[in-house]
Amino acid sequence: MSDQLYQIRTGTELVRVYDGTELSVLIYRPDSADRFPCLLTYTPYRKGSGLGDSFAGFAARGYVVVIYDVRGTGDSAGACDSIYSDEERADGYFMVEWCARQAWCDGKVGMWGISFGAVVALQMAAAAPPSLKAVIARSGTDDPYADWTNPGGSPRNYIYEMYAPFMAARNFAPPDPEVWGDRWQQVWNERLERSVPWGASFAENLDDGPFWRVRAVREKLDQIRCPIFVVEGWADWYATPMLEIFGRLTGPKRALIGPWSHQWPHNALPGPRIDWEREALRWWDCWLKDIDTGITREPPLTIFVKEFSQPLGSKAIEAGSFRSAGRWPIAGTQSAVYYFESAGRLSREEPRGSSDEDEADSVAYEPTAGSHAGKHGGGPFRYNCLLPRDQRAEELKSQIYTTDVLSESMTLIGRPRASLYVSSTEPVAQMTVSLCDVAPEGTSVLITRGFLNLAAREYPRQRPSRLSQGEIYKIELLLLACAYAIPAGHRLRIMLAGADFLNMWPAPRAFVNTIHRSRSYPSNIILPLVPGEIGSQPASLHVLTNDPAPTLPPVVFRIGEDIVNRTAVYEFENLLLFGNRGKFEVSLDNCANATIEADATYACKYGTDEFVVRATCCTNSTIDTFRHQTEIEITMNGAKYWAKSWSTEVPRSFF
Repeated sequence: MSDQLYQIRTGTELVRVYDGTELSVLIYRPDSADRFPCLLTYTPYRKGSGLGDSFAGFAARGYVVVIYDVRGTGDSAGACDSIYSDEERADGYFMVEWCARQAWCDGKVGMWGISFGAVVALQMAAAAPPSLKAVIARSGTDDPYADWTNPGGSPRNYIYEMYAPFMAARNFAPPDPEVWGDRWQQVWNERLERSVPWGASFAENLDDGPFWRVRAVREKLDQIRCPIFVVEGWADWYATPMLEIFGRLTGPKRALIGPWSHQWPHNALPGPRIDWEREALRWWDCWLKDIDTGITREPPLTIFVKEFSQPLGSKAIEAGSFRSAGRWPIAGTQSAVYYFESAGRLSREEPRGSSDEDEADSVAYEPTAGSHAGKHGGGPFRYNCLLPRDQRAEELKSQIYTTDVLSESMTLIGRPRASLYVSSTEPVAQMTVSLCDVAPEGTSVLITRGFLNLAAREYPRQRPSRLSQGEIYKIELLLLACAYAIPAGHRLRIMLAGADFLNMWPAPRAFVNTIHRSRSYPSNIILPLVPGEIGSQPASLHVLTNDPAPTLPPVVFRIGEDIVNRTAVYEFENLLLFGNRGKFEVSLDNCANATIEADATYACKYGTDEFVVRATCCTNSTIDTFRHQTEIEITMNGAKYWAKSWSTEVPRSFF
C-alpha cells in the first residue's frame, strides 16, 4: 500500500443525468492535479449525514470519494415512489461513467456501500458499466424480497414499524436551499407533489413478482465479472445471502464475516473489531491501482467462528475467533443427520419400526413464540441491544428435541437444513426451527434459526399454494448460515414453533402443526459439520484490542400482554438516530387481526428556518386484507406547512 498522504478537498456539485434530473453530489478528493481512482456510492439517507465518514479518509490515500443523493431524496431533484426504482438504477449506471470521465479520475471506478449502498453496488456490478472495476458490499443482499421485506414468505414487521415511517419522514424533507438557490421551492414542490411513501410499494408487493425480480440480481450473479468483496456480521441482516453470493461468484472475490451488527467493522458491536481501513485499502489498491498487496494469494474467505458464551441482549465482545478458508461451502464439510425421536430425543439413529407406523408430535400456534430470539438483523433500530437471550424461555411454546451429551466437540459451518414431514390444521401456517447449544447447567444459546410460511414451501421454484388439511408435506427448511464451535459435554437442541413474534407477520388463523417422525416420515435436521480445524486467523487481519464496553443506546423495547383488549404487544422507542416510536399488537383470540402503529420524525434547520417532518404509519390485517396507511405532516418554524395521506389495501392471499 502507498504511504503517500494528500490534503483533502471537499465540494458539492449538481450533475444533470440522462433525463435532465439534477443530482446533488458530494466529492472528497486529493488536493492534487493528478488523476485518481474513484470510489462511488449513492444513498437515500442524505449524503451529509455521516455516511462518508468511513470512506472519506481514503481521499487522503489517493482516491476520489463520491457520494450522491438518490433522485427525489436529500438534496437531489426529482421524485421517488419506491426503493431501487428503474430510474434510480439508471442513474447509478450513468454516474459510474460520469465519474470515469471527470478530469480528477483516471477512468477506474469502485463502488462501495453498507446496507442500501451494498445492494445498489451489487446491482451495478450485475449491470456492468465499463468503468466499474471493483466493489465492496457491506451488509447487502442480491434478493431484497427473499432476504429483507418478506423472508420465509411472510411480511417482516421491521419494514412497517421502522423502515416505512423512517423513509417517509426523510424522503419528504426539504433539500438544502444553499444547493438550489432560487430553485429551492420548485425542487421541493416537485418532491412533495410526485413522491410516494415507500411503504405503499412494500404493501402492494407482498407476493414475489416483476416488482422484486427487476430489483434482484440473484439470477445474474454469473454475469458479474468485476472483483467483489462482501463484508457482513453474524448479528446483522445478511450473513446468509452474502456467503451465498461469495460462493456463486466466478470472478475475483473475497468475503469477511465477523461477529458484527450493522456498522462498518472498525466501529461495530459486538466485537472484536478490526482495522477496516487497512483491509479496504488492500482491496482497492489491488484492483484500482494494480499494487501487489498480497490479497490475491490469501484464502479468500475469512469467517468468525463463534463459541459458547452467556446469552445477553447486548455484548461488547463475542466469544470466538477468525478463521480462513478457500471457499463456501467449506471444503470437506460433512452432513451429520439427526433424527427426531419420541420423548424429545435427537438421535443419529434412523427411525425403526414398521413402515406404516406414524409417530408424531404437535405444536400449536402461540403468538409470542420467538420473543427471546432477538430482532433479526441490525440497523439503526437496534445497535446491539436486541440479541437472542436464553432460549429456555421459548421451550414451553415449542416442540423440542435434544441430543445426549456430546462426547466430542464439533464445529458447524454452513446452513443446517431441516427435512420435516408436516401436516397442519389450516391452509396457511408457519414454522420456525431453532438450533441451540445447551450447556451442562442448562443455558440454551441460539446458534441459528429458520422461518417459513408453509404456503411458500416451494419458493422460489413455485408460487405459494395453500396446504390441504390432513395431508403430509415434506418441507425442506434451510436455516440461516452459522459458524459455531460446540464443546464436548454440551448438547444440541432443536426447537420447532409456530410463530416468530418479533419478526414475522402472524398467520391468518391459529393452527396446529404436526411433525411426523417414523420410518416412513423420517423428520430430521442435517448439520454442516467441518471436521478438524479450518485455517488459522489470517496474518493480514489486524484485530483491534481497544473494544469498549457496550453502551446501550436510548432504545426502549417492551414485550407484554394487554389483558383488557386481549392482545400480545411489544412497544418500541428509538432516539438513537431519529425519533421512531410505535407498537405491534396481535389479538390473542383472532390472530388475523394484527396492527403496527409507528411514527418517525426528521428535523432539519437551514439558516433561521426549522423544518420538522413527521410520518405516521398504520399497518393492519384482517382475515381478508392487508392495509397500510401513511400520513405526513410538515411544520416550518412550528407552523403547519404541508400534509398529505396515502392508503393501500390489498387482498390477503398466502400469508
